[in-house]
Amino acid sequence: MWFHPRPACSEWNSRPGRRVRLNQGCLNNDVEKSTASLCEHFSRRPLQVELFGGRGPMPTLSKARLTECESPWLETWDKMHQYLCPNKVPILTALGFYAEHDLPNPEADSAGTLTVDEKAELGAIATALTIAAVASDAMPTAVLIATLHKVSSCPLLFFSGQLPAAVEWEIAGNYQRGCEKPATHWRDVWGNQLEGDVEVPTQPNITRAALSAIDSIQGERRRGRPYNVANQILADRLGEIFRQTGQLIVRIRQPAMRGDELVFIEAGPFYDFLELVVPPLQRYLRERELAPVTVDTVVRFVTEAFPSVQ
Repeated sequence: MWFHPRPACSEWNSRPGRRVRLNQGCLNNDVEKSTASLCEHFSRRPLQVELFGGRGPMPTLSKARLTECESPWLETWDKMHQYLCPNKVPILTALGFYAEHDLPNPEADSAGTLTVDEKAELGAIATALTIAAVASDAMPTAVLIATLHKVSSCPLLFFSGQLPAAVEWEIAGNYQRGCEKPATHWRDVWGNQLEGDVEVPTQPNITRAALSAIDSIQGERRRGRPYNVANQILADRLGEIFRQTGQLIVRIRQPAMRGDELVFIEAGPFYDFLELVVPPLQRYLRERELAPVTVDTVVRFVTEAFPSVQ
């Protein structure tokens, strides 16, 4: 990126893909593998579709966000993992872990050091929960557009090197030197640390890219209630984890009484598994006043995507 270097106290993996800002030596071996999965997930260009695809109606006024927030990935992964570890027995039992490894079921409240296989199982679940949490906390579309408006009117803001990754992604995807196809010279936006045909972007081209991004976003947004991408991420990732055990994901509706009224509620092995693992994510979202995830919705998404397993 075309700006003065930051202090050398941290590793700045900002472009391409604005992965994560990590203090030297802060990772242990258990977290590194899950961090690699997070980085792979968030470094793809389709991130914009995944995080911002569910655009709702735009508020009249929103405040621009001109600086990147500190990455929440590692802290969030730790919180998710810390919840899962004391509950490893019911979680891993639900996945058929002990039966698969020909191990007797330990006591429900048994403690002790995790085995390598237990770490791998719980780490994958923690990663899924973390990706859903970070996606839920992504920059709101209204704020993204307000920031792009600010950059279009003052393109010098781009050269500060402080803009959020979501803003830079949009500018890179719409950047043009002239009349060529947008994003042909996306490297100009990411900066001079990349090899290839790279030029210093001009202020008029930054303005044009920002305005083009705004038009694209507004053209793609959907009316109605904003889509909560976290439910879909959980359906994809936790659904895959559960299917790998060989168990079917079946949507079961059981009768139950609520007061004097007969109702039908979700049930089944996959539902019970989700009930065990999603509480730390639900707490994370509730504390930040973000849209909640529900077990019922995740089950519905999985069974709709894979009707043959019902």
